[in-house]
Amino acid sequence: MRLSEQLSLISEAREKAPVPVFTLARQLGLGCEPRPLGPDISGMLEKVSEGQYRLYFNENDPDTRQRFTVAHELGHFVLHRALLGDGVDDDTAYRSTLKGKHKNMAIGPRQETQANRFAANLLMPEELIQSIRRGDPGITPEELANRLRVSKKAMEIRLSGIPPLRPVEQPSRRWRRNLREQASPNWRSPR
Repeated sequence: MRLSEQLSLISEAREKAPVPVFTLARQLGLGCEPRPLGPDISGMLEKVSEGQYRLYFNENDPDTRQRFTVAHELGHFVLHRALLGDGVDDDTAYRSTLKGKHKNMAIGPRQETQANRFAANLLMPEELIQSIRRGDPGITPEELANRLRVSKKAMEIRLSGIPPLRPVEQPSRRWRRNLREQASPNWRSPR
């Protein structure tokens, strides 16, 4: 699958709440399966043949963690495929680890940070969050987290990087303002 096709699938997925991350992994050609990975491993991306990878996530983790793990591993798949070798294991802090099967040292802190940002942007796109906020201005971070099926902590971190919602100017106000700017200095807006 071409990169442009992958990016198109990712863009489409980011428009839905919650983002269908498991379906997206399969659409991108990855097998995506829960596995008992042990208490220290959250996810694993493994090469099964040339150009083919399988993504595993810890079946014992909560749903929100599984979703973030899958999104994180998708970040490695999209951003770091040339570095993956036979695969990568990520611990519970989303860092490449020597405790897993693959012990991939080509994936370092920089790549892990990039995969985390990819995951956050995939599961909690700014445009989607702002759209939800416009439809429900009083929505709390916890309600947003529940709606997008992410942890409350992940949502709080994400919201810290998103500007507050600005009111959308109503067409009638814009129309009045344009009239006011074009009108003579003596014109007053009806109240």
